[in-house]
Amino acid sequence: MWRAYAWPQRSLRVNFVTSIDGHIQGTDGLSGPLSGPEDRRLFHMLRAGCDAVLVGAGTARTETYRPIRIKPEWERFRSRDTPPDLVIVSASGNVPDIEGARVVDGTDMPGLREEYPRILCEGGPALFAALLAAGLVDEFAWSIAGRVGGSGQLLTGNPRAHATPKHTHFTAEGVFTLWDIT
Repeated sequence: MWRAYAWPQRSLRVNFVTSIDGHIQGTDGLSGPLSGPEDRRLFHMLRAGCDAVLVGAGTARTETYRPIRIKPEWERFRSRDTPPDLVIVSASGNVPDIEGARVVDGTDMPGLREEYPRILCEGGPALFAALLAAGLVDEFAWSIAGRVGGSGQLLTGNPRAHATPKHTHFTAEGVFTLWDIT
């Protein structure tokens, strides 16, 4: 599975899990109820290959982010000895206090891409839409849980992009895809 999701030298990859009908949160307002064992495995595998995890401040607050840790079974896939940096995007500066997290205002995303060759964006939808609109997203890892209903939407606004499938597999819990974005 690692080969299918292996990181290119440079990439900004977005990762989301949704219900079949596109909701990004369960009824409790969190993404966890949509995530099953395979989605969690992919989540940790994707984190193992990146240099930085990028997340919007709202998502960091809602999902109760902590410093990034790599599960021992994925450490062999790391290209460096330290875990990925956690980078929180906030225009207001209203961010949770997370040890070691870096806060940026989002005005220099191309510069951030230069600093971190492999960035994994874990949301939220407004950040995803802004990155798409700016043409900064290279890949989209999308897990589709075998559930209908929930809350939240994958995208805000009306960004446009073209996607080409790179990989698809499925289990009893859902469909797991990786897309090139152009």
